[in-house]
Amino acid sequence: MSHFKNATSEFKKRLADQPLIKRAVVTPLASQDDGTIYTGSNANPNNNGLQVFSSSKKKKTEVYSQPQDTGAGKHINSLLLNAINFLKTVDDPQTVEDLRRKGGVDLDAKPELYNLLKMNDKVAYDTRDHTFAYKPTYHIKNKEDLLALLEKRKNEGGMDYKELKDSYSKLLDAVNELASEGRILVVKNKDGAPRVLFWNDQRYNTAMDQEFRDIWHRLRIPDEIDLPKELEKAGLTHMQVFDKKGPGDVPKRKPVRRNRKMKITNTHMKGLDLTKDFVIQK
Repeated sequence: MSHFKNATSEFKKRLADQPLIKRAVVTPLASQDDGTIYTGSNANPNNNGLQVFSSSKKKKTEVYSQPQDTGAGKHINSLLLNAINFLKTVDDPQTVEDLRRKGGVDLDAKPELYNLLKMNDKVAYDTRDHTFAYKPTYHIKNKEDLLALLEKRKNEGGMDYKELKDSYSKLLDAVNELASEGRILVVKNKDGAPRVLFWNDQRYNTAMDQEFRDIWHRLRIPDEIDLPKELEKAGLTHMQVFDKKGPGDVPKRKPVRRNRKMKITNTHMKGLDLTKDFVIQK
C-alpha cells in the first residue's frame, strides 16, 4: 500500500514539473491585394509570433452540366404522344408539314411513326388529303355545340369540365362567354377553374328582390362538425349514411355442423349387448 502511495506522489510531482504551453490563437488582421492574409506578433500578441499565409489562388466554382432541352423525345412512343398532344391543341386537320413545323414531330424521318399515328384510335386520318386530326369524345367546334351538348345531358347532373377539355381547344373561352350570358351554370374549384357545367333553363330565372338577396347572403353556413347540431336545433334530421357492401365483399357463411356417421369395424364384438352393464361372474 505504501508502494502505491509513493508511485502516485511521484507521478503527481513529474506532472507538476511539466512546462505549460499556451494555445496559440490566430486572428487574421490584414489582407493584401493579392489575396494573402497574414498576422504577426507585433500586430496581435495573442498570435504568439505566428504568421499565417493563405493561398492567393481563387477557389474554382464547380459547375455541373445540365441536360440540354432537346424538345421532343427520340423514342417512338414519346414522339407518338407528342404528336397526339399537339393535335389536341388545334381544331383543324394537320398535314405532315404542319406536324413537323408546328408540333416538332417529323413523320417523314420515321415511317413507323407515320403508320402508328395513322392507326391510332384517337386520331382521324384523311386518306384523300393525308391529314391528321384528333378524335375527341365529344365533337365541339364552337360554344353553340357546347350549349347543345349540355342541354342534351341536362338530366344527368351536369358534365365534368375535364371530360370536355380535349374536345375543343377554346373550351375555356366558350364556357366564360356562355356563363356571362347566363346560358350555363358553372361550379368552380377554389382556384376559380371550371369544375362542372350545367345547362341553365332560363324559364326558371326568377327575379329576386334585393332585400331577399341580402338576407340570403347574410346566412352563415355551419361548419361540417356543427351541422348536425344546427339541424337538430331547427327540428331537422340529417341524412344517415349506411355502409354499402362492395362488389368484392362476400358475406361469411356460418360453418354447418354435420353429424358424421361412423362405421363400426369391431366385428369381434358382434352379438354383444352394450346397453347392459357388464358384470364379471365370480
